[in-house]
Amino acid sequence: CSGTSSAFNQFYQGRTLVVSVVTMERVPELRYRTVDLQQKVHHYRITPSEEDMELVLMRLKVQNHTATSAIVNIDEQAAELRDFLGNGYFPININERVQEVDAPENPAEERMIVFLWNRTFEDGTSKAFELQRGYGIDGWMVFEAPKDTEFRELRWRAGDSLSIEF
Repeated sequence: CSGTSSAFNQFYQGRTLVVSVVTMERVPELRYRTVDLQQKVHHYRITPSEEDMELVLMRLKVQNHTATSAIVNIDEQAAELRDFLGNGYFPININERVQEVDAPENPAEERMIVFLWNRTFEDGTSKAFELQRGYGIDGWMVFEAPKDTEFRELRWRAGDSLSIEF
């Protein structure tokens, strides 16, 4: 899968949730910024763990059209990207991999981004999403894989179980 697939922007139904892969991007590093409650801008970077790896960013939409409410636990086991050789790649915990950095000389190198990840508190605990019927979440998951890996499917495991073949 190169980043464009007929499976993108289609919704796939599980028992409770529907999931759509909006887009996929491969990047050597991810630079982004956030603004805190005091309106202070913070600059961050996430890099692959090894030189021969790359970050794979996947924008997903997850919606609940069926259950009164659905608990969606988005962590390292929430999804799995599978390649054609049967290898699996799981989302990285951005909270453990992020580095705060200085502002870049070129602001275009950064993006504003919403991650699909459980809400994490200062004490390290986290809380899953509770999706009421008729609601959804939209954001980015970050995976790490060997450079130029071709992906066969995404297996979604958070709050439901379904596969999306590319």
